[in-house]
Amino acid sequence: MPTLLETTMPVYHFSERHSRVLSAEPSLVWDALTGLTLDQLTIAKPLVILRHLGRRDTVTSRPLFTDGPITIIEVQAPRYALGASIARPWQRTPSRVEVSSLEEFAAFDEPGWVKYLTDFHLRGRATGAVLSTETRGYSTDRLTRRKFALYWTAIHAGSAIIRRDMLATVDRISRREQGWRPTPARADSLM
Repeated sequence: MPTLLETTMPVYHFSERHSRVLSAEPSLVWDALTGLTLDQLTIAKPLVILRHLGRRDTVTSRPLFTDGPITIIEVQAPRYALGASIARPWQRTPSRVEVSSLEEFAAFDEPGWVKYLTDFHLRGRATGAVLSTETRGYSTDRLTRRKFALYWTAIHAGSAIIRRDMLATVDRISRREQGWRPTPARADSLM
């Protein structure tokens, strides 16, 4: 069955997808995802602070799910969430158009903007869960598509690192909440 992201944005100009198998039970994974803050991210936090260098409004202690770079517009707890953003990310301080619904997002077609959708999809397994995230973007005109292509070329590797850091941090937090502890490696298993 297609996701809401797939049905809302079947045509897109860029995409990024990451997933991770997690050992914790799905409800703990969902709680870790929805409570995740920038402060908890080990790699992404310095990258985001660097991106916003000189700005005093970068808050790192609020949940990204409610106060992040995308607005969560659809939630099917505890398995799926879809966030949206309309922005000009190549700007030093990116301009944004606030959206509060999927209908509002879909209807927007003003030239000069990139429309993004990001989803988080949690699927249970016999042991643990799989958490995936996908971002798709659509430029509203040809000039914006070229501007964004240059920007995406510059930041794509960093964006992938941030996504993987988010998934790893959700894994770490959910395992900790479940009481999981890694088994110490035996010396003979390291050879």
